Amino acid sequence: MTKSKIKDPTLEFVQGIYMLHVPEKSELSNPFAANKRQRSKKIVVKTDKGFPEDINLWTAKTFVDYFAEEYKNNFNGFYKITYTSDNKIINNISDFMEDNNLSKNEWTKKFLDWCFVNKEVMVRKSGHFLLMNLPSYLNRYYQDVIISDHKTPLISIYDEVKAMANDGKSKEMYSKYGIPAASTYYAQSNNIEETAIINGLKKLFATLSEGTMEDKKLLENIFQKSITRSPYIEGFVLVDWRETFQDIVEKFKEETWWRDEDYPGSPRFDYHKFMKNG
Repeated sequence: MTKSKIKDPTLEFVQGIYMLHVPEKSELSNPFAANKRQRSKKIVVKTDKGFPEDINLWTAKTFVDYFAEEYKNNFNGFYKITYTSDNKIINNISDFMEDNNLSKNEWTKKFLDWCFVNKEVMVRKSGHFLLMNLPSYLNRYYQDVIISDHKTPLISIYDEVKAMANDGKSKEMYSKYGIPAASTYYAQSNNIEETAIINGLKKLFATLSEGTMEDKKLLENIFQKSITRSPYIEGFVLVDWRETFQDIVEKFKEETWWRDEDYPGSPRFDYHKFMKNG
């Protein structure tokens, strides 16, 4: 009689995290269709350049044109538009808003307007005022405006992370919630050793870095979300992911979203639920 094989959760994790299929773009954009927020209400915006009055109809290109128009009004100069890179920056800003349960178009515009209001502070800090510099102020905007003015409660993401893990969607989970949050879930809920997590991720990152454009975009998302989901609480694992995966992250340090350190201030997400005693 053949003995049944005992499952090793650590081995399954290390093998599973890099052997599963790479998710399609549609899977990454909205893995929880049932949790869609209600359709955004129509918000009328009056501009001088004939942009759509309903801000929900604005595209990344619209926001770039709006930034250029406001740049002209504020600095009496012209902003040289490069839609390929500028659209990507706007999308990063909008993704941040969406990750924080905010209506992305409404709050993307509010953020741009806030940046122009604070343009003198930004110019003193960086020496110039360019679209590529604005994402570095996203956390400060959230801490100063959203939390202080709206008494925003911590955003709960634990149940979504758990559901993705249970469905075997490790790659999607890392690309949506970043390295510390996803790794802490596995460490706390599945009792996976940190060394095993690191080994699994190294294999995953090596596979993605040598893969298709879709693979490389997924890898970029993992590192970007590791930044935008910060700051983290004490007890989270792999908050030192920059050093742990130094050879791999090096190529992303010139991206506009890159930060050498986590965001300061208070966490925006309810991370205590990830801890066994949380």
